[in-house]
Amino acid sequence: MKLLMLVLVGAFIGLFGKPAQDAKVFLEDGLGRKVIAFQNVNEKGKVTFQGLDEGDFRVLVIFPQQKGKYIRERAKHRTLAKAIYNPKTKTYFYQGDEGFFSVKFSGLKKIDSENFRAVFKEIRNEEENTIVIAELQTKRGGGQFSLKLKAITAAQFKNSTDKLENDISLYSIPHVR
Repeated sequence: MKLLMLVLVGAFIGLFGKPAQDAKVFLEDGLGRKVIAFQNVNEKGKVTFQGLDEGDFRVLVIFPQQKGKYIRERAKHRTLAKAIYNPKTKTYFYQGDEGFFSVKFSGLKKIDSENFRAVFKEIRNEEENTIVIAELQTKRGGGQFSLKLKAITAAQFKNSTDKLENDISLYSIPHVR
């Protein structure tokens, strides 16, 4: 039953939401000293990094400012989760001043699954808020992965994170308002 609910929630998120077209995605070396690659998401909210050398990397995202229903939050939609990751569906959920988002990882090739870690770290500056969402390691040259970023509503975020927060096998980062 629990698995069915997770599948239904995943399908719901996949059907709803809109591509986060103005998002920017950076790939840095594992120490965060050097930007290896940068991409704006395409019209479908997707980016792909390929041909990665063997090594450690960090994935950073600058989420675009949302408007309307994608930023509005009601008391019944409040949740303590700032970011949560579902390893079963490889989906990262984030809520911030910019709005509510889902980031789906796919096409992982030559990525060491033991050294793939969803993280949450804010890097604030005067102009933009950058979020470190993952740290990963490629096993050998030719590594690749894709991300699909979607803006979701507060209700969609809450539905996803409430169910996931109760599963101790999932990665959650609490946030106190």
